[in-house]
Amino acid sequence: MQRAQVAWVLFMFVAVLLLRTGPAVVAAFAPQDGYGSVFCNARPVPGQPPLLAIVIDDLTTGAPGLEEMLRLPYPLTFAILPDRPDAGALARRIAALGHEVILHLPMDAGEVDPQWYVGRPISSRQSDEEIQQLVSEWLAAVPEARGMNNHMGTVATQDERVVRAVLEVARRHGKYILDSMTTENTVVPRTAVEMGVPCMQRSLFLDHENGEEVVAAQLYKLAEWAETHGAAIGIGHVGVGREGTAAALAEVLPELEARGIRLVTLSQLLSYQQEN
Repeated sequence: MQRAQVAWVLFMFVAVLLLRTGPAVVAAFAPQDGYGSVFCNARPVPGQPPLLAIVIDDLTTGAPGLEEMLRLPYPLTFAILPDRPDAGALARRIAALGHEVILHLPMDAGEVDPQWYVGRPISSRQSDEEIQQLVSEWLAAVPEARGMNNHMGTVATQDERVVRAVLEVARRHGKYILDSMTTENTVVPRTAVEMGVPCMQRSLFLDHENGEEVVAAQLYKLAEWAETHGAAIGIGHVGVGREGTAAALAEVLPELEARGIRLVTLSQLLSYQQEN
């Protein structure tokens, strides 16, 4: 078989795999390591102990694993999919439990099933004004949100115009941004630093593969990251197939605390840098 034919077969295999398995595979293909500092300006985290922030993505009312997550006695940050009528009520419930809330912005990921966005995705097909109106609308519906991160967005986060439109709303409302790092070609960190928007970037995905053992292994790896760099951010999920994530957190987080690692929300993590 010619090289071109082999390349085409591999391309089609990956394309079919993506279409059949959804956002979990998109996360699996995302860059998994190599960022060092959790802050987009690459500043180190001063002092000890190592800091660890856990973000839980894809929140909707009734999502499998949600109730187990909410029962965990740790300072977690929950990313709510905002383009849903129940987003506001869910945010109020989570905030009342003492957790941090952010918006999980649906963003263009290219040729994927539109249902994966769970709402209207931000994309280059929209004008700056349309993007800013959409993000502002979601912030108004979820006033508890302290910041925002991207849901998918492998295409949109490479488009500087689109990213600037989103970040302008964040700057206007005093919100931070967390880049989920779904592509190594993201322009979010550089653009946020240029615009003066507080910005962080995730270190690892916890459940890019399903299963409690996988998540536990990622948590131990995340702990090593925090001890090496001073801080780390891990992103997990709720939803079908992710039920093992909460169980792994319940098992491993007490061990990490005993190891001297401090669990924090994203706002708390950001404050450590801003105060030092």
